[in-house]
Amino acid sequence: MDVIAEFFRVNRTIVLFVYGLSFFVMGLAVFLQTRRHSRLRLARDLQWLAAFGIVHGIHEWGMIFVPIQASYVAQSVIDFLRIIQMVLLAISFACLLIFGAVALERRFPRLTSVVLLVILLWGLGFALSAFWQPDKHHWLTISDIWSRYLLCLPGSILAAFGLVYQARTCIEPLQTKHIVDNLYVAAGALLAYAFFGGIIVPNSDFPPANVLNYSLFDQGIGIPVQVIRTLIGLVLSMTIIRALEVFEIELERALEQMEVARIQSAERERIGQEIHDGAIQGVYSASLILESMEPLMEAGTEPARRLEQAKNVLNAVNTDLRSYMISLRTVSPPDPLVPSLQTLITNPRFRGLLDIDLVCDIEPNFRPVQTHHILSIVQESLSNTLRHARARHVKVTLRRENGMIVIIIEDNGRGFSIDDVPAGYGLRSIRDRARLLGGQLDITSSPGRGTSVMLVLPEEKSL
Repeated sequence: MDVIAEFFRVNRTIVLFVYGLSFFVMGLAVFLQTRRHSRLRLARDLQWLAAFGIVHGIHEWGMIFVPIQASYVAQSVIDFLRIIQMVLLAISFACLLIFGAVALERRFPRLTSVVLLVILLWGLGFALSAFWQPDKHHWLTISDIWSRYLLCLPGSILAAFGLVYQARTCIEPLQTKHIVDNLYVAAGALLAYAFFGGIIVPNSDFPPANVLNYSLFDQGIGIPVQVIRTLIGLVLSMTIIRALEVFEIELERALEQMEVARIQSAERERIGQEIHDGAIQGVYSASLILESMEPLMEAGTEPARRLEQAKNVLNAVNTDLRSYMISLRTVSPPDPLVPSLQTLITNPRFRGLLDIDLVCDIEPNFRPVQTHHILSIVQESLSNTLRHARARHVKVTLRRENGMIVIIIEDNGRGFSIDDVPAGYGLRSIRDRARLLGGQLDITSSPGRGTSVMLVLPEEKSL
């Protein structure tokens, strides 16, 4: 027992560093993900858990670096640093408490107000006790204890139940069992942290801090409570980071839905064209043949009446076929082009995943069918950006140069080598549409430098 206690005493700095690092890495991993574009409520809520991890990690590192500063910095500066450190601890626990409240907001709408009141009460107590307690060390110790009792303990419990609630309501419908399991394990880690971080506190002379305190572990078990907190932090970090995969799955499914919609649209266009070129033409030809037989029949006879009925049936079939053809076709957007572009880029399937800027100071004159082809090119370019570029920002520029209209779609993604990438259906589609418009399409890209698609075409063109 003494050997173990001595080992952890000697390596206390390493324990504190790993402790802080485990929480800091968890918070940083969440912030580095592009969660602001996700439609899952969990994406917004996790920002509070990330803030807890980063701030708490910085606080724990302060346990290492503040004592180092004490050897050559004035005591007044050290006291100030310890106060800042105490404030950081409380802020981290407050973020954890808010995370639990917002994660359960749908089930308990008033919980956030209660949580904010608790945080406010702790802040008032912290400020007022500074005047009542002249001993700064004792004041900070009491503040540490009550921050754990009032903020960490309920915050960890609420956060655990919040993760379980979000897993059941938001993640389980996506049928991603391994992600749900990770969130459950993370919830278990938070419940463990509620005990080891919220109940086991610095030594004091009032219950339960006079019993459940750091000395209980140091003397009774021989393992500092910070070691157990470190293990909990590692489990929490690993499970939360693995659960972040849900946002990649969400993106892939959104892209898959867009691809299905595009394929369905193309198939409807094909079927509509076949109806026009095949069935409608055949029905129309049969109708003409019947009309040519009318002079050969005597009016009022049974054959003439049957012939008239056949013509009416064919006309009705022709009308129905044209109705089906029109319903299958993609509706052409109304002229002018610019409002149609604005509608396209504000579509949630793009706006929810990309920051798109439209730069335009002209209103070109295009026919509706031309506008349809231009929008299809822009839409396919944006879809390619989502599928392959890993970009966060896209700029769509529309300008007039030398009597020509220039449309540029450029992103800040990872780019690609044009010579090494085979032309897929999407690229062939936009090139074909550019030829139909009588324009020129130029794609410029290189690894790490993003991609630019430039379409140059005459302003007035009959198709």
